[in-house]
Amino acid sequence: MYIDAHNHLDFYGKELNKAINIINKNKIQTLACSMNEKSYLLAKDLSKNNPFIIPCFGIHPWNAHEYSNCLERFDKYLENTPIVGEIGLDFHWVLEEDKYPHQIKVLEYFFEKANKYNKITNLHTKGAEYEILKLIKQYNLKTPIIHWYSGPLDIFKKLLDYGCYFTIGVDIGYSKITEKIVKILPLEKILTETDGPTALEWINGQCSYPDYIINIVEEISILKGIPKEEIKEQIYNNFNLLFK
Repeated sequence: MYIDAHNHLDFYGKELNKAINIINKNKIQTLACSMNEKSYLLAKDLSKNNPFIIPCFGIHPWNAHEYSNCLERFDKYLENTPIVGEIGLDFHWVLEEDKYPHQIKVLEYFFEKANKYNKITNLHTKGAEYEILKLIKQYNLKTPIIHWYSGPLDIFKKLLDYGCYFTIGVDIGYSKITEKIVKILPLEKILTETDGPTALEWINGQCSYPDYIINIVEEISILKGIPKEEIKEQIYNNFNLLFK
């Protein structure tokens, strides 16, 4: 079974049914991360008839300022979601610094609840890697998943020492930073992700579907010098260990 540890199903729009068919055909266990309440409820509804889809509740840092004054309404979702995400901080793509305190407030709320309910978190860290590391330690989080890491390697190594897992995504084969990370990462800390249809489009102009996860596994196999099936099996085992 393939693992897509970070996807956004709501991004597929009119192509959603095609994406779901690909997930089911290829048996891709998929964490359907949310940007907000609406996308979580869509993922939750889709999961009812699609066992390979796992809905995850979170508020993306790009949207955090919209929800920072009404967070307690989300407690019911956090108690039941298997993984909390996508959450985090973004001090790179978000240019308005007045939004940063809202991001921090929302993230600390999610971290407090993740600690309370013993939940795994799926984290966005762009431009705020040090702050994320500090808060992870402060809240004593359970084995976070770091999504699409591209920050400083010294912080990467500290996150790895903490016990974090790292998703390798569609930029493999394009990014020197990702290549370095793959080579450093122990096999038991690797997961794979597609990040929805627009992530590859952002890199090379091509829309992708969930089966692009097969290409990612192949690229990891090449960089690690390990057979593809062994990489696939290890990632599957990593994912299952997280859920235990």
